[in-house]
Amino acid sequence: MTRFLLATAAALSLMTGAAMAQSSAHSSTTEETTTLMPPVSAPSTVTQSTSIGRGATPDGDQTATAAASSGDSSGARTHTTITNTSYPLNSEITTTKTTTTVANGVATETVTTTTTYPASDMREPSVAVATRTYVVGAK
Repeated sequence: MTRFLLATAAALSLMTGAAMAQSSAHSSTTEETTTLMPPVSAPSTVTQSTSIGRGATPDGDQTATAAASSGDSSGARTHTTITNTSYPLNSEITTTKTTTTVANGVATETVTTTTTYPASDMREPSVAVATRTYVVGAK
């Protein structure tokens, strides 16, 4: 029985070694891929502007506003305004982000309002999003 096991082990090791030698001799493959892509031209930016403003009211409310506008050679324009308002009497902070994109005479306006509360208030921030689409110049 022991001879049978030893003979089986020897045969197995010889077959494994031969298989490894056989597979390692021809293991390289070559694959060639050709991808054709049309030339892409990026739209050139025609205008871009940024402004920042800060203010305070007599009751202590503070406001900071940042605005950015850009337009490209296709006539598309994007205007984004972000306003942060801090209310010290109730420690609430409201952030309003308005993004208006006009392309081909159609405007899409998205207003996202986020209200955060102090950690001691134990309330989750609230987020409201409103989107509207309209034709520029229509009544």
